[in-house]
Parts: sequence; structure tokens; C-alpha cells
Amino acid sequence: MSAVQEKRMTEVGPLDYKPRKSRIGAWVGATLFAGSFLALSFSLGARTDGGGAVHPADQAAMIGIGLLGAGIILSFLRLRVRADQEGIEVRNVATTTRVPWDVVVDVSLPERVQWATLELADDDEVSIMAIQITDKERAVAAIKHLRALLEQSRR
Repeated sequence: MSAVQEKRMTEVGPLDYKPRKSRIGAWVGATLFAGSFLALSFSLGARTDGGGAVHPADQAAMIGIGLLGAGIILSFLRLRVRADQEGIEVRNVATTTRVPWDVVVDVSLPERVQWATLELADDDEVSIMAIQITDKERAVAAIKHLRALLEQSRR
């Protein structure tokens, strides 16, 4: 077998990873949050015990708060990590970071931390919120895949 064929056999392919349990939790949480505010808005009577009045605008505001909160909870569906031979792209709740492999020192899942971190050459760290300890074997496999891609980039 030639060296080129051997390299192709050991070459690690790209990774596209999304968390599983936090996605389920986001959908359940958003549904419960929006449903609770929707039920609350319709359960309020026209008059309260204290003598105050509940207007249709108040009910609409309660529904709006429920939908806004559900939207914020659903922002956790954005979590993703993509990696290939050139580098790694980490998409967290509010930010997306693309880093080339030559800047990456290590990919780790430190103790007492919920998600993986990317250690950079300038002593900076990037949280990889998509790789969470709650996903157990899937998270370990993703870390191993990222480490293999990092090692491959060093060759």
C-alpha cells in the first residue's frame, strides 16, 4: 500500500454536531413556558379580587411575554459545532466563532464544566456549548473526532 493510500484511510472526515438532550429540553421548555402564559392570560377574569380590571391588552401582553420567553428558550437550538480540515466553527447561543486549527492548542471537557472548551494559542478559551456532558457517549465521540481533526491538521 502506498503512503498516499495509507493517509487517505486514516484521514478523519468533517464533523457537524448538534446536542441532543438540550434540543429536546429547549422544545419542552419553550412549549411549557408559552403554554403557561397562554393559559394564564385566558384564566384571568375581567375583574380581580382586589378590584382591578384585566383588559384584552393585558391578556395580549401575557401571550406576548410567553412567546418572547419561548423564543429565547428556543435560541438554544442554535448550538452547533462544525469542523473540517481547515478549522472549527463554534455556534453558541449568541455568537459564532470560526478558528483555524493552527490557533487551537487543545479541545477538552474539563471537570465540573457543562460543555467542552477550545483552548487557543493566545491563552483564550472558546466554549463549545454544543458538546455537553449530558449527551455522554455522543459528546465523548465528538471530542475524540475534534482531537483527531486537530492532530490531522498538525501533520
